[in-house]
Amino acid sequence: MQRNARKERFESVELFGKPALFMVSRLDRSSVPKGFSRYEIRGSDNDSGKLNTLENNVGVNYAGSVLSPKPITIPKSGYKYIGGKLNFLGESLTLTEFCEKHKIELPPDPRQYTLRPATEDEAGLFYSQPNEADAQNAVVGHLRMDFGSSGKEFWSTWWPHNGDELNTPEFKTEFDGLINELRKYGPLENLPAMVLYCADRDKARLNGGAGYDYGFVAESDNHKYFIRCRPMRGDYNGYVYAQDKRRQEMNMTQAPDQGMTMGGM
Repeated sequence: MQRNARKERFESVELFGKPALFMVSRLDRSSVPKGFSRYEIRGSDNDSGKLNTLENNVGVNYAGSVLSPKPITIPKSGYKYIGGKLNFLGESLTLTEFCEKHKIELPPDPRQYTLRPATEDEAGLFYSQPNEADAQNAVVGHLRMDFGSSGKEFWSTWWPHNGDELNTPEFKTEFDGLINELRKYGPLENLPAMVLYCADRDKARLNGGAGYDYGFVAESDNHKYFIRCRPMRGDYNGYVYAQDKRRQEMNMTQAPDQGMTMGGM
């Protein structure tokens, strides 16, 4: 599981003579504050506990993550030998405490939305449903997108649901803000970013973990968003289904015994 840099405790370290933070778990790149750099450490082939090289991203022999207030130059080879230049100082710090100690200004978190993995009961809500369920769940519409042949484009189509009657100016403004945020800090930035975002989030995998789709949920006061990611080339890469929570409450009041329809096609 990837960790939120703003909410975790780290081990205080010196890396190449400069103060930094270390943790064994992977860090969520989107949670790293502006001005900080995140790196990953590769362990030795023979001893994964031996910290060998510093890299931007590590797959095999991953041994930890580093958060640094100063950028570290990674050679063109893609890695930088640590060679005993990582010293543990025996202190546990949050990012806030680290910034206070070193007199670093910590920028506020610019993200408005927090994504969480889908629950098993929500799995059907990431796909188009029959008209009756669509109406009951107050689906505003859905966005379908892909990253193009380069993996770094953004092509999208909006599909209205329920006669487009829930697609209000308020919703459009909020939805644009959500998509822009996901493109800047989340899985909709580009295909490589989506691959990295999903790679360490197996709990979000849909269809019982058997498929290629990952489901994440975001909420505002009045809307709920179901973001389906498909991190692979040659297909559509993402779908975002939006539901109107106020209309859902009205539907529940009018038919309290029916409950919300969770299944999908």
